[in-house]
Amino acid sequence: METTLTWLLPMLGGLGIGSLLTSVATHILSRRSEMKTRLYQEKRDAYLGLLDALHKAAVEPSEANAKNFALWQTRVQLFGSNYVAKTVQGIIDTNAGPREAKETCFQEMIEGMKRDLSSS
Repeated sequence: METTLTWLLPMLGGLGIGSLLTSVATHILSRRSEMKTRLYQEKRDAYLGLLDALHKAAVEPSEANAKNFALWQTRVQLFGSNYVAKTVQGIIDTNAGPREAKETCFQEMIEGMKRDLSSS
């Protein structure tokens, strides 16, 4: 009986530790997945909001629409990629210049957004 207990107790303890480790690993992987999903949503919302603000600022230029665009630009800087933030700034910088330069920045911004969202 004593030899059976000597063998059985470590085995039961090992199963308990294994179960605990599995629970911890599952929790960590679940949190990581939630964070990734949340970051994707934040990026997506920032990009869609920026596009909407850009459209409103182009269709109806006003101080309110310019401030709204600046707010969404800041959200892109916070949640989006550096590349997308730089292309948004490029659109602003080329606003008074040739139309082709602005369109190039816009296309680069869209491509950057697609790339960023597909890698998330």
